[in-house]
Amino acid sequence: MHEVRSSWFAEDDETGMAVKDLVGPLSTLTVLLLAFVLDTATGSYGKAEVAAPRRGPGPRPDHGGGRVRACRACRPMGEVRLKGRRPREGRNVAVVVPSPWSAVVQNVEIVVVGAGMFGSAAGKYLSRAGADVTVIGPPEPARRAEAGLPEFGAHHDEARIVRRLGRDPFWGTVDARSAGRLRAMEAQTGIGFFQECGSLAVMATSIRSRTDSMLRTSAGDGIAVERLSDTDMRGRFPGLGLPPIPGGVEGLLETKEAGHLNPRRLVKAQLDLMTASGGRLLRGAVTEVRKDRRTGLWRLRVAGTQGGGLEVGAEKVLIATGALINHSKALPAGCRELGLQVFTEPNLLFEVEGNQIERLRDLPTVVTVDPTDSGNDNMSLYLLPPHRYPDGKSYLRIGPAMQPLVHDLRTAEEIHAWYARERITAEQSAFLTCMMRLLLPGLEPVSVREASCVVDKTPSRYPYIGHLGEDESLSVVAGGNGHGARGSDEIGRLASTVVLGTAWDFPVPRDRFAPLPADAGRADDGRPGYLKPPFGLC
Repeated sequence: MHEVRSSWFAEDDETGMAVKDLVGPLSTLTVLLLAFVLDTATGSYGKAEVAAPRRGPGPRPDHGGGRVRACRACRPMGEVRLKGRRPREGRNVAVVVPSPWSAVVQNVEIVVVGAGMFGSAAGKYLSRAGADVTVIGPPEPARRAEAGLPEFGAHHDEARIVRRLGRDPFWGTVDARSAGRLRAMEAQTGIGFFQECGSLAVMATSIRSRTDSMLRTSAGDGIAVERLSDTDMRGRFPGLGLPPIPGGVEGLLETKEAGHLNPRRLVKAQLDLMTASGGRLLRGAVTEVRKDRRTGLWRLRVAGTQGGGLEVGAEKVLIATGALINHSKALPAGCRELGLQVFTEPNLLFEVEGNQIERLRDLPTVVTVDPTDSGNDNMSLYLLPPHRYPDGKSYLRIGPAMQPLVHDLRTAEEIHAWYARERITAEQSAFLTCMMRLLLPGLEPVSVREASCVVDKTPSRYPYIGHLGEDESLSVVAGGNGHGARGSDEIGRLASTVVLGTAWDFPVPRDRFAPLPADAGRADDGRPGYLKPPFGLC
């Protein structure tokens, strides 16, 4: 473990890491008074916003039950902020000297870089633990074509599959623990985001031993899963076609705490719970993370989405920028890229209405697992039943697994172009159209839309949850491996324990999730092993 950690930074890691010496107590007071005068005279500097709770003195409220209200107190990014929690006794409080670029800001205990599914969950648990935490991330872009890369996120959609049946003990436990908290989160925030319509995994009978293992794990965890023959599935879901996988198929059906969630609204709920517990939300994109060697504090530059910016100081940093982690400027200078590869995730959305919606009313979410190594003829995919989108229309959504038609994205420019254009390839469209006709024979969609997201993969097929290098003040959580949405609450909780240095209370050892550098986990031909079927449950 020591060798892996020590290899994260180059020997000449001082580049870009030095900052001006902190001013003394008298100078600090002068700076603060000057900042106050400038603030009252000119208002705000920049466009990003901070959302933080207005809380009076007294103990932290207990949010174990009941409903919380989202904080609506927003401050422009450049406003001097000296209110909020007082630093703990003995803590080194630093103030950034004003410049044409940055504004004065009191440092915080922990900054979470990334306000997506992992970052929002980690921020919630850190705040509930009593940490002085600020979550930083840009809002969803109004127009994708005009947005910068940091503004994109995998949670900018309306539906992700929820189930507790996992392909192995880790994913089964993470997914089950997260799913078990969804209803409580809805009740606490008043935000509905979970649709319990059930989940069906269509498994090839040729991998029955794997299916048996999954069922034993589920039974041990008290998760009810019904095993269905192909005849049973046709009788239960007459509108659903079954893929002609060699050797036949069988089904694994969950009806409790399974279905789909709205990732946009899930993130909104997590951030509301975070601010209700005393955390802060800063809307902007982190453009630089560097260590002040003199004080031991981290310095983060934050740019507003429409100009302006500031610099934030932090004792600890958790980087949670998802699939963009190697391309978002959130890793400190000199830090090697993580072993995390980004791929296109093409989707087709089929608009349905009237009788077609009624016909598919009882359809669960569906994944198919085809173990045959047949290239783009492999029939592994996922299907979400009709659900309403912001345009007021109802769409079925279908996506692939990791067939060769799912291309890798190696540069920031490639990722940005894929997100911004919202156009999939002709090959991807033809495959998904064919699969839709196979699974839903006779369906006549009103219209068809293309949608582009990304999926990330790690060599271990598990998320990274751990420190980068030997400096335990810098941690990462990334690598959903296609499972991130439904397991995000527990993954965020585990990340919070790493940041806080508390006990690791999970059945899989913590070192299994240690971050790996970019050259790890590749075969001799340079091709990652996770690109071979069976791909696992999507």
